[in-house]
Amino acid sequence: MPGSMDVCPGVFLRHDPVAASVPVLVDVSRSGRDYPHDFRSPISFSVLHDNVSMYVEELCAKAPEIGATMLYACFPNTYIDTNRSAADIDERQIEGKWPGVIEKSDFTERGLGLIKRLSRYGEEMQERKLSVEEVQARLDNYHEPYHVELAHILKRMKAAHGRAFQVSCHCMSAVGAPTHADPGKARADFNLGDVHGTTCTPEFLRFVTKTLEGLGHSVSVNFPYYGGYLTRRHSDPATGIESIFVEINKRMFIDIETFKRTDGFPAVKATMDHLIQEICRYAGG
Repeated sequence: MPGSMDVCPGVFLRHDPVAASVPVLVDVSRSGRDYPHDFRSPISFSVLHDNVSMYVEELCAKAPEIGATMLYACFPNTYIDTNRSAADIDERQIEGKWPGVIEKSDFTERGLGLIKRLSRYGEEMQERKLSVEEVQARLDNYHEPYHVELAHILKRMKAAHGRAFQVSCHCMSAVGAPTHADPGKARADFNLGDVHGTTCTPEFLRFVTKTLEGLGHSVSVNFPYYGGYLTRRHSDPATGIESIFVEINKRMFIDIETFKRTDGFPAVKATMDHLIQEICRYAGG
């Protein structure tokens, strides 16, 4: 139904298009602020919450009016990260032996795996080791339901339109932190990722890059972020499902000391409105 919303409490909100639908899914998976009752951390809330992509769902809120679908994860990525594989397990965090497959990534080694061990500045994130059952519950109740819903949306779009576009939106700190790939380095306004040419066509990547540059923004590609599990899992450019990773620099719209929106917020929202509108035009063409 046009303009409808589907809710899985505490897990996701899906906002369907108000306007005529186009095959574009705006995926906002790491901006959730509903902290589950069993989440405990020894660090201050300000340090903890600094790891969340704040307000990205607000920056993308116009997507359904333009014709896109928006999927928003309600839980924080510090509880469990949808941009990591279920096998991206850090055994140092678990009490006992993990029974499933373990496929560690470079993120795991830096403490930034499926369940973060370290904050961006290296503080221990978890109060204690988690049991196997606790980790499995987070996977079953949060991580997998989000991915299943995302996959269903793309499948429906592909069936209806012959193709689908996933725009995975996040925000990043202005300067690389010690646990990042670019410690101490200033970052561009936007960072786009296609996992080194594997999750979308070169044409779509160029289109998004040129759209942002045309608005006067600096854009980096595949560094410091190249994308991740969210786009790898769901993309298949050869069959018409393209996924792009979009990181927005926090310095343009957030006061990192207070977490409040700055005077720059409306301008960044206008940029995202324009970008989503242009992607919808591209997808519908």
